[in-house]
Amino acid sequence: MEKFKIIDLFSGAGGLTEGFRNNHFEIIKHIEKDTAASRSLILRDIFYYLKNSNKLDIYNNYLSKELSFEQLLEHAPQTLLDKTINKEICEETIDFIFKEIGDYSDISGIIGGPPCQAYSTIGRAQNKNKKATDGRIYLYRYYIDFLKQYRPQFFVFENVKGLLSFKDADGDLLFPKMHEEFQNAGYEIDYRLINTAEYGVAQKRERVIIFGVPKTNLNLIEKFFKELESQKEGLISVKKAFKGLPKLHSGQENNNYKKVSNSYVDKYFKKNKNVILTQNIARPNRENDLKIYKEIASAKSKGKNLKYNELDPSLITHKHTDKFLDRFKALGWDVPSHTVVAHIAKDGHHYIHPDVNQNRSITVREAARIQGFPDDFYFENSRTSAFVQIGNAVPPILSEKIASAIKNTMRK
Repeated sequence: MEKFKIIDLFSGAGGLTEGFRNNHFEIIKHIEKDTAASRSLILRDIFYYLKNSNKLDIYNNYLSKELSFEQLLEHAPQTLLDKTINKEICEETIDFIFKEIGDYSDISGIIGGPPCQAYSTIGRAQNKNKKATDGRIYLYRYYIDFLKQYRPQFFVFENVKGLLSFKDADGDLLFPKMHEEFQNAGYEIDYRLINTAEYGVAQKRERVIIFGVPKTNLNLIEKFFKELESQKEGLISVKKAFKGLPKLHSGQENNNYKKVSNSYVDKYFKKNKNVILTQNIARPNRENDLKIYKEIASAKSKGKNLKYNELDPSLITHKHTDKFLDRFKALGWDVPSHTVVAHIAKDGHHYIHPDVNQNRSITVREAARIQGFPDDFYFENSRTSAFVQIGNAVPPILSEKIASAIKNTMRK
């Protein structure tokens, strides 16, 4: 059976790509500007190459620090390493990127979503005066350039829900203008506002999923969204997603699984039975923050989201107690997490572990589970960059369902 050939734009660490990594899709190229995320993409390509070659012990040797990244590269063909193009997509680079991809006439699909910060409702008031010069607003036009260049059978464009209400420098809604530009390129689109918590992800995360096809195949759009709708799952709690991960305290590292699991963990996080647990290290915290964490997590366990101005007065150090009252926030054990965003790279105050006794913020691995990444997914090349990559990603559990919906739609 012939595979669908895919180009992955604005890839990040590859959360959207991850769901397409099966027997029905072939990833031709990833394009990503961030160096650390590009290393994660290369590493993931190597993982699948070694897995399919029955050589996962080499990958595990890298995770165990017995091999350097450079030594690991020697175990993969150059063509595999060249699949990731570490370039920003812009006017100066796009012709180079087209040349690197090559003259494919059979690209089936393009996936990806431009950086979402420009459209986010967070900080929108402060960014209002930057609209005339913020090039991120119009990165979707490069996406359209790829559609014109390769004429795929379908594309998936993911972004924040703020895209739907965002107004450009002229004060007009941007999305209708985008729609018209996609139409002028020969494609029709539709979208759905998706909450990942309804698709087996242990996180409430609303995202716009745009699906587009050539105007000659309009019936495929409705079929795709029906297929995607059929793959909804029940809500997943943080407790269920964290099953089997060890306990630890602030500043500690523990990469030893507990001898417990569940069907959810086995299905999505431990597909590779020889997986080595990594990146399960908790940030060190100041004593005052730990006292706040304990108070916030204790209140959360009783169903209350404690505001900053409601803390014990001895713990309040900020002068302004009328702003950012949710600067400290705990996860709940028995419900999905709130949205994990890239700000987690700066501090963990918004992602306090629900276990009061552990008294810490969540680890990289716990954030990865909330976002739906398998445990054998390793994020290069620091804790900070790992958190950024996780926060910016499309949950792989959702992307797997998107890929399945596309496969079923296109095969029919």
